[in-house]
Amino acid sequence: MYNDLYNAWKSEKSSSLPQPLPADLYHRTIIYLNGVDEELSTTDTHTIQGRLLVREKEMTERLLNELRQTRIQKIISAAENRIPIQITSLTKEESGLLERIEQSLSSLDQQLPTSPKTDDLTEELRVVRFLEDIPEIVGVDLRIYGPFKKEDVASLPAPNAHALEKQGAAKAIEVKQIS
Repeated sequence: MYNDLYNAWKSEKSSSLPQPLPADLYHRTIIYLNGVDEELSTTDTHTIQGRLLVREKEMTERLLNELRQTRIQKIISAAENRIPIQITSLTKEESGLLERIEQSLSSLDQQLPTSPKTDDLTEELRVVRFLEDIPEIVGVDLRIYGPFKKEDVASLPAPNAHALEKQGAAKAIEVKQIS
């Protein structure tokens, strides 16, 4: 179980969008942690075995929390910047979160008549340099961009470029007009 969680965490850290997870990963991890707790209740924590169990529990909880936080941040950022996410990459709970965020943003857009239209945002492109490898992404204009390698330079729709910059995956490059 620990290896499954570690691999999911590692995969998540190397991408700007949520990566597919086994649907029951969170549930299995909680069951695993409950088993470790049960074993700890009958183990002397001053022994090597006891200390290893304590450390295993701490590391598993840390990986689980970081995985959840990373995925939540990616979901919020993607929704905020109108970057589509593959629903199949999300757990049931995460899909519900994404849906509620999108509904809230849509409601807010309707209440704010001065907010820019998505069509206006897709016309502007920004040039970025990638700071890490990025798999294919679907732009707000519904075009596929990438995959990109570290140090690649590309023009992306401004909302997508901004989202990648916020995640630390890319850096904007100022392009000056030559006249």
